[in-house]
Amino acid sequence: MATGQSSRATPAAGGRVTDLLVEVARRFYLVGETQVEIARDLGLDPSTVSRYLKRARDEGVVRVEIRPPLRRNVDLGRQLADNFALSRVVVASSEEEGDLDSLADVAADYVGTLLRKGMRVGLGWGSTLSATVGCMEPGAVSDLIITQLAGGLSDPVPGIQGHELARHLASLYPGSLVHYLHAPSIVDSPAIKDAILSDSSVQAALALAAQSELALVGIGEIGPEATLLRAAQVTPTDTDLLIAEGVVGSMNGRFFGRDGKPAGHMDERTIAIEWAKLEAIPIVVAIAAGLTKIDAILGALRSGCVDVLITDEGTAASLAER
Repeated sequence: MATGQSSRATPAAGGRVTDLLVEVARRFYLVGETQVEIARDLGLDPSTVSRYLKRARDEGVVRVEIRPPLRRNVDLGRQLADNFALSRVVVASSEEEGDLDSLADVAADYVGTLLRKGMRVGLGWGSTLSATVGCMEPGAVSDLIITQLAGGLSDPVPGIQGHELARHLASLYPGSLVHYLHAPSIVDSPAIKDAILSDSSVQAALALAAQSELALVGIGEIGPEATLLRAAQVTPTDTDLLIAEGVVGSMNGRFFGRDGKPAGHMDERTIAIEWAKLEAIPIVVAIAAGLTKIDAILGALRSGCVDVLITDEGTAASLAER
């Protein structure tokens, strides 16, 4: 080494290395690029990329957090899964009833573990699903094919529409495509429904929805807080008839009774994936909580369409008592 030459990197050089660590980590962990792709784009050796990823973890640029659920929640989830023949029940810890943020955070983490590159994802709408999608972060997958499971709402509450959720989800994963269902969820008459369903773009959108590998849905109650009622999709007269017909809840704008069987007179006016096609999707994840939704959640679980339920402690405990 020449006299007077320091082996320490200059501040500028150190800054460039830090920037490179951040860029490599971002591409690998958030965008989902492979180490080979990163090396090619940045003009590095793949082994150098591997060393940078390790260094990023060692220096705290990347932090890995493992948050095991409380044991009682695991046991409660297993009990419910056995009771209702579900693949899994995820129970979120909550400090108080109606803690939507905690539920959405847990749901977002779980859904993130299910996603795979090129996966076909069907998406419902509603406040709980909106909160979940809002908590999701970019992950190491890409090229999702996202479809809407039901038509839209005349929406007094911003941010809960299916097309908004689909657009946001697609923005998190590079190369993802959205196939929109350009139709309302519930129309005024069967004749209007038939006319809309005769449109080839609507037929194509519903056909793609039926090909989903993963479906994310909310569960609606029959009451003043129900999304469909707040969105004026269902009139007070409709509501009275639904209650008289034994309806307790809805998924994707379609109604069901306590036994989980399709119920109500609204099907003839509803534009959404059909029950049998929803049931045929390999993984249907329902995200719902709240004591006012107990009957609706029970009906949904008895429908045979739900494979995974994500709920909170209070709701899970109440369901276990039924």
